[in-house]
Amino acid sequence: MVTSSQQALAVWGVLVAPFALLALVLWTRDALTVRFVGAYWFAPVVLTLIGVLPAPWHAVPG
Repeated sequence: MVTSSQQALAVWGVLVAPFALLALVLWTRDALTVRFVGAYWFAPVVLTLIGVLPAPWHAVPG
């Protein structure tokens, strides 16, 4: 059975991995901007705040 911490890790892993790849490519081309970062993370942050996505800090044990 999947625990809530595993679910949070999976959801945020799916969000962070593509961002890291895109950011790395854009950074090497000197095209990484705050605008891109804001556009990418706007929806996940809002969805986390309203409770649709699990909060990433719930995956940390303790």
